[in-house]
Amino acid sequence: MTSAGVPLDYIREQILAISLQEPLVRENEPDAVHHMRVGTRRLRSVLATYRTLLGNDDDVAHLRAELKWLAGVLGRARDTQVMHQRLRELINREAAELLMGPVGRSVDVELTAEYQSAHGQAVEALDTPRYFKLLRALDEFSAGSTALAPGSAGRLVRKERKRLRKAVLRWKDASDEQRTDELLHVVRKQAKRLRYAAEAAEGRKAARLARPAHKLQRILGHHQDSVMARGLLRRLGAEAHLNGENGFSFGRLHGLEQCRAAVAERKFAQAWKKFQRR
Repeated sequence: MTSAGVPLDYIREQILAISLQEPLVRENEPDAVHHMRVGTRRLRSVLATYRTLLGNDDDVAHLRAELKWLAGVLGRARDTQVMHQRLRELINREAAELLMGPVGRSVDVELTAEYQSAHGQAVEALDTPRYFKLLRALDEFSAGSTALAPGSAGRLVRKERKRLRKAVLRWKDASDEQRTDELLHVVRKQAKRLRYAAEAAEGRKAARLARPAHKLQRILGHHQDSVMARGLLRRLGAEAHLNGENGFSFGRLHGLEQCRAAVAERKFAQAWKKFQRR
């Protein structure tokens, strides 16, 4: 596979996705924040993997830094959406006698306010000179990228695969529970980076890597969602206690989330074995 296997069309598609989603984010349309953040992350990831083929390293580094900022701005709103949906589904499955106190209302009030604040901050960021400067830089980069530097796309995809394997080994060697969660999150990000690198490359071999990498990413996404949900449940349970309310249900939900995280870890271990055989 040569550098021709890295389609600039993929990069331009992500730039277009960002601009198309912007007005939908402003209008608070469903999933708009999610789609805009995905485009931002895909673009940033592919620029990192293929930076040696794309020309000026300084320009690429600057774009990646600004895309990281934009993804962070969008991330708070999106993470809140995901957590709200996750906890609502968990609460709705609980028997009425196990919900002691205004558990659902506490979650709704907390996360609705959090989302409104996060979405407002995201819209404010989209009105800043920094954002418009980023859009201009992306347009200039897209217009100016007419040829790719010599290099092997396949070699760069294989590098990402090796990084993923190293990340998994670091996780396996960890013993502390909190550190293990952090390392699994690193594994997830590396699986995502491999997925995007493979999607951007042409050829069946690359496509065969993208699908299982996506599966690893998806499994670990559920694990990370559980980590974040447990942090919120622990805080809400403590607040309920301080307010003289019963914190039992928050503790139970926290335990259920621990079980979900353990299941995700087992699924990841199984998926990783299959991935290694490829």
